[in-house]
Amino acid sequence: MQRLKWFVSAIALLALACGEVSESSTPVIREGEGLLELPLVSTSAGRSYKLVGATFAITGPQNATITDTSADSVSLALMAGAYSIQMNGEWHVERTDAPGVTVPVTLVSPNPMSFTLDEGETRPVRFLFKVPGAATADVGIGVDSGGWISGIIQVEQDGPGSSGGIFAELRGKSIPFVISYESATVTRSIEYGRNRVTIQTTPVTFQLGGSIGAAIQQQFVAALQGQSMNFFMEAEYSYGVIVESLRLVNVERGIEFYFSPSMPGLSLDADGYPLLQSVAIEGGFATFSIPNSGSGAGHFTSGTFSPQ
Repeated sequence: MQRLKWFVSAIALLALACGEVSESSTPVIREGEGLLELPLVSTSAGRSYKLVGATFAITGPQNATITDTSADSVSLALMAGAYSIQMNGEWHVERTDAPGVTVPVTLVSPNPMSFTLDEGETRPVRFLFKVPGAATADVGIGVDSGGWISGIIQVEQDGPGSSGGIFAELRGKSIPFVISYESATVTRSIEYGRNRVTIQTTPVTFQLGGSIGAAIQQQFVAALQGQSMNFFMEAEYSYGVIVESLRLVNVERGIEFYFSPSMPGLSLDADGYPLLQSVAIEGGFATFSIPNSGSGAGHFTSGTFSPQ
């Protein structure tokens, strides 16, 4: 069994409707507004990281932009409602103890990303970055980085797979998504004569991108935050490597995001077990499901599967 560890830099981003906000600004929340708490510095595995050089645009009940990211954090009062935030510019990430030195990171959040803000609510909004871990190794032991699945779902316009209920607004749209986890426990076994790698994740962060309505964010996305996944990859010698259909489920509420991706680029290691490598998603099927609210369905058009 291996323990695969992630170091996640969760950087929160801000846009302001009426110009730039200084670090000392103290928002006043009025009737009908909520509060965004948006740090631009994040700490992971004892190290602090800062986002540098980005600009941001936010659209919704209020439109806003920001170009000054010199502060460590900013709070902003906004009218309640559904929003979309877009990260632009030539951004990079630095360690706070080594300013000017760029850290190699991968942005795994959808960009733009959607979020909602309720009246009187304080809401953190974060773009997730993956930072390679400073791993050590010994004989028979390996520590590596990994842990996200991302892509774009093209929701069907009509027919049996078309969306319904709260998902009706997704018809005909391309929806970016990411499922990200900080670490996973990986177990090797032989099942029915096939070499299998089973992956049990820690609680995940689930995000949808683009312009998504408040009902989907509050009833669907929020219900799947903090859930865990258990799935396997198996050596099937007629077809190469197969991946069990992946399900992110809130069992108590019966809410599910189910997807069956096609990843022909997967291969085997020297012992005949599926490699934990990043590969492209080249097709597949996905569904959204909420009891009594209809379901949405679509196909993957692109994406990345990175289990390690």
